[in-house]
Amino acid sequence: MNFTLSDEAVEHAAAIESLVDTAFGPARKTRTVYQFRDGIPPATNLCYVALSNDGDMLGSIRFWPVLMPDGGQGVMLGPLAVLPDLRGQGIGKALVAHGIAGTRAAGYGGVLIVGDRGYYAPFGFREEKVANLELPGSVAPLTFMGLEFEEASLSRLSGMVLPFRETAEQSV
Repeated sequence: MNFTLSDEAVEHAAAIESLVDTAFGPARKTRTVYQFRDGIPPATNLCYVALSNDGDMLGSIRFWPVLMPDGGQGVMLGPLAVLPDLRGQGIGKALVAHGIAGTRAAGYGGVLIVGDRGYYAPFGFREEKVANLELPGSVAPLTFMGLEFEEASLSRLSGMVLPFRETAEQSV
């Protein structure tokens, strides 16, 4: 399958929303991770799309800012969405690898995710990296995991990871 990865652009917004609705359905808005996205803009410099040669949306990956327990800003991957009839053709894996490279290049010490262990473990995501971190709600049947670029960037932390809402009090 031929496709091109590129930065998400404003004109992709409607197609991405449609794709995410198709991939996850309306129940996605009831999941714990949705509160990290609801009313919060994604980290736009870390959002990517997979496009066909004709410019059609095939897949998307976004990253969202989160407030870490030490008061710093972290980043959470998700959602990763690929058209259902194109799953298994490498689009999602290419988007994840590209997104991980982008977050590393942006200077983040690591990445958080709530996702399928079997899918994300080959990229280096591990539960033990976030063993002392909590999210404000259940993630089952998925798994809370982290990927560290810098040693102990996540595993040294302890406490609640919260949605990142910019306020005057936050200095991140």
